[in-house]
Amino acid sequence: TSKLNSEIIFEVRSLKKTYSNGTEAVRDISFSIRRGICFGLLGPNGAGKTTLMRSIAGAAVSGLNPDSGENKWAENANIGYMPQDVYADFETDLTLTDWISQFKQEGDDDQAVRSILGRLLFSGDDVGKKVRVLSGGEKHRMTFGRLMFGRHNVLMLDEPTNHLDMESIESLQMALEKFQGTLFVVSHDREFVNAVANRILEDRGDGSVTDFKGSYDEYLASQGLDT
Repeated sequence: TSKLNSEIIFEVRSLKKTYSNGTEAVRDISFSIRRGICFGLLGPNGAGKTTLMRSIAGAAVSGLNPDSGENKWAENANIGYMPQDVYADFETDLTLTDWISQFKQEGDDDQAVRSILGRLLFSGDDVGKKVRVLSGGEKHRMTFGRLMFGRHNVLMLDEPTNHLDMESIESLQMALEKFQGTLFVVSHDREFVNAVANRILEDRGDGSVTDFKGSYDEYLASQGLDT
């Protein structure tokens, strides 16, 4: 396959994905993405947003390939993926410290682990708890810690605000606003999407996708809808 030019981090051509019942989840989608673009992936419940994002990511990242077409990432793309359901990652007796330590990179020491746990609002006796007893929101926060250690330049987040309280959502929003890389966010939280996204993909639910360059408020205005 030909290499992407240095400004483009990702390209899809004629991407198609069909559910086992024959319904089209993704119908012949083509687009390319410049580095640093922050995508909000929207659509009604059941439209296939998760399937679309997993097809874009490819099996090596999300466990799912499209049925046909091409999804091509730049050679230096380092993709961090957060599924909607993170619970399987926490079916273990590891403590918070031991679980997050699995994702350390070269140069990360015990202080780096304590620092990240602190930023995730875990401290004191919390860090010795077993991860399997954490609440849904706490497991989501720990998943963000895994992504922090990954030093990714692409993040693909499926409903990241699920189970989070307002303080955690605001903290995540601030972190993503500072993120210099490329971002894909599937979310039903329109305020959150409006804050972090500068390009909107709307999954229409029939396999087609509307691609709009701008914020969610700008997208609504372009559709003649009130913000």
